[in-house]
Amino acid sequence: MAKGERGRLKGKVAIVTGAASGIGEATARLLAAEGASVCVVDIDSEAGKEVVGGIHSEGGQALFVRADVGKGSQVKRVIERTLRTWGRLDILHNNAFWSRNAPATELDEKAWDRTLEVTLKSVYLGVKYAVPAMRESGGGAIVNTGSVHSLVGFAGFTAYDAAKGGVLAITRTMAIDFGPDIRVNAVLPGAILTPAWDGTTKQFRKSCADMVPAKRLGAPEDVARAVLFLSSDEASYITGTSLTVDGGMLARTE
Repeated sequence: MAKGERGRLKGKVAIVTGAASGIGEATARLLAAEGASVCVVDIDSEAGKEVVGGIHSEGGQALFVRADVGKGSQVKRVIERTLRTWGRLDILHNNAFWSRNAPATELDEKAWDRTLEVTLKSVYLGVKYAVPAMRESGGGAIVNTGSVHSLVGFAGFTAYDAAKGGVLAITRTMAIDFGPDIRVNAVLPGAILTPAWDGTTKQFRKSCADMVPAKRLGAPEDVARAVLFLSSDEASYITGTSLTVDGGMLARTE
């Protein structure tokens, strides 16, 4: 990033969920680099604290809060801790997810419930408790992580596709409900090389990369830059919509 670009979020306070790795980690680091104080939220305490340490080493402000974002009381605690520490809230990136993939006939009911709880219910809970705090601060921006799965179906992704489709749907509704002082948008990542790809072969990754016009898998930073834009004043007239970051995957017709 060019040095002159830094500081777009100076004085802002952000919460990023699922921030111990992957897209959430990249977003937390980028928002901090742009001047925001960042609350890093995850169930992985060790990795989450490492992210905070990395932000501190680069001169940024951050804290870690361990929370299961599918639980209302824990999400509420995240908001309260953020407000106690920095006194305001301007940005919320609802990014955490959990999933197990199988056709409906083979999918365990508990896996369905957990996928919807962490991937979709968490967005509702984050917004429920963040909006009042944002309004006290004069408004804010919410960015929900959807997926290309929000727009098209993939075989076997029964619960995940349902959850990500729901993320896009409630993003539109929340934008209507909470405007004009709070903007709500979604990012829709495609094939992004995160720890979720651990265990896959180089051949499989190459085949996935060859399927998209960009001819590469995305990096978490590709999505983080989209979140930064939607969180910033540069997107002040953008709400209730989504930004697809998929290397052109959905442009394909075969």
